[in-house]
Amino acid sequence: MFKFNRKHLSSIFLFLSLIISGCSPSLKEKSINKTVSFKNNLTNKKRVVALTSLTSDLVDRLSPESLIAIPDSRLLKSKEQFKNKIVVSQGRNPPNIEQIIALKPDLVLGAKGFHDKALFQINDLGIEVISTEIKDWNNLELLTEEISNYLEVDNQPLYLLTPYCNQPQGEVSTDSTIVLVSSSPLLSPNKKSWAGSILNKFYINNLIRDIQSKSGFDGYVTLSPETLLKKNPDNIILIDTGNDMKELFLSKSYSSNLKAVKNNNIFTFNYYGLINPGSIDSINTACKKLIEL
Repeated sequence: MFKFNRKHLSSIFLFLSLIISGCSPSLKEKSINKTVSFKNNLTNKKRVVALTSLTSDLVDRLSPESLIAIPDSRLLKSKEQFKNKIVVSQGRNPPNIEQIIALKPDLVLGAKGFHDKALFQINDLGIEVISTEIKDWNNLELLTEEISNYLEVDNQPLYLLTPYCNQPQGEVSTDSTIVLVSSSPLLSPNKKSWAGSILNKFYINNLIRDIQSKSGFDGYVTLSPETLLKKNPDNIILIDTGNDMKELFLSKSYSSNLKAVKNNNIFTFNYYGLINPGSIDSINTACKKLIEL
């Protein structure tokens, strides 16, 4: 039986917190769904503070003049359009409430579970908030539409923003696949996760799709090495979270008995895009790699 040690638990709690802060429509203290006339009036732009990289990216693509502040995120730092935006949160620290209030925003977008306290405080001051939780493609489409409605801009359908992710209807692949986000313990997404949703969108035969989660992390299943060997997938996708996941996985004594390892069908994906949406660009990159799988 697999036993957790302190190091393993720490890495998994970090993984869970990354999912919450980056992915994460659900908490709305005041509904902002409105029937609006789309004007694209540059003189009457809403002022928006986005506390996640994904919401920052969406607002920038829909109405760049509206975005006034963003989080400190490596996904945004390298892009020219974000260089003059005010940074209101650093790393894993809570956002700076006083700084946000001073900016006099009309709307603040944050992540459910990670920004709850900040959003409640901001909303108590009469500022509208949206707490987001992106667990599947439909969530992302609804969020894109909701932000468009609030900003009173023409809605750009998600398929225009994510061309690599819009594939024709097909059949489920005969090749089987398992995604592993951690090697100790073996943690794999089922259909209730963002990753599971993307795999399903590409008709990839995710062997963990219908297994109920007992890991304590919604949407993720803890596998034993015995279960992985029994499933014996044709393909294994490993998630790069900053360490050498492939090397760690292949160092396990059981890995050489897996069909995917024997046939060199081991693929490495970035954490952003497949596990945490991160940004529109990272989603497109993940979709492009899945096409080539």
